[in-house]
Amino acid sequence: MRRAFTLIELIITMVILGIVAYVATGLIAKTYISYNRVNTLHKANLKVELALNNIANRLSYALGGTIVKVKSATETNIEPIERAPQDYQVLEWIGYDVDGFIANKSYINPIKSAWSGFCDIKNSTNTQIKTPGSELSFEKEIINNLSKGKVNNLKKSALFFPGNYNYNNIGYLNTTGGIAGVNIVKFANTDDTFNLFNITKAKRITEHYKLAWSAYAVVPVKQPSNKADNPCKNINSTISADCSGEKPCNLCLKYNYRPWKGKHYNHQRVPYSVLATNVTVFKTFAAENRVHIKICVKEQIGVGANNTTSICKEKVVFR
Repeated sequence: MRRAFTLIELIITMVILGIVAYVATGLIAKTYISYNRVNTLHKANLKVELALNNIANRLSYALGGTIVKVKSATETNIEPIERAPQDYQVLEWIGYDVDGFIANKSYINPIKSAWSGFCDIKNSTNTQIKTPGSELSFEKEIINNLSKGKVNNLKKSALFFPGNYNYNNIGYLNTTGGIAGVNIVKFANTDDTFNLFNITKAKRITEHYKLAWSAYAVVPVKQPSNKADNPCKNINSTISADCSGEKPCNLCLKYNYRPWKGKHYNHQRVPYSVLATNVTVFKTFAAENRVHIKICVKEQIGVGANNTTSICKEKVVFR
């Protein structure tokens, strides 16, 4: 006959199982906390890396002399990045159209670029620029699509010739548009010809040019107090935010606007996208032929104000 468990044996078994469960629960909890910390750190690392790459990729096509820093959203204080104080936090530049420069409409015999960057000085005039090797009808399509119809028929796009322009004369400093260093163009119904709107004898036309249709601005923005779905909600209504551990900000990218036509990044209808949220540090400076960008972000691991993790990264863009 089989003997049943005694009450003492059952109690001992329950105690042993309780001890095992307690130890196992502690191990599982520690494993989960460790996983959560590593996962949060990975997300923060990925967020910073994506933001840096996004900025660096666009900044690598910046026109020399157009990279500036801005102190406030009113754009009243602007300095070249080389001499801008650290409290000038908005980073702004004009980028040439790399998409049109490397694009080609013919897949069978790729010879022409959408714009070649070459100017035939001998056959150009004060009203027209001859650009051999270009396929400007294709460039018109590219810019129209990229700008979502804001730059149609190449109108509002501009040619930048070396020696003509710097941050003072391309429209950063006024609301009417700065054209002293810019040649505003439109399509002349010929694949190798630009029509010019504002050429003067004071402007020096050279054998090389860069075509641009947009400026870009990286703007630190105060985080919305109501936790709105749009992290860039305050981009047009606040002075550029001071990013810190106590008051993290969001980084937003403004694009598809033209300072040489009197449009600036703080205009209401200028489009924008989110680069990163919960940014505690956003620093930029220039040294010799390099632009340094540093971004730090903070991410919440669990419940509690102090239960966070941070990561910082820096990227260098050669000019």
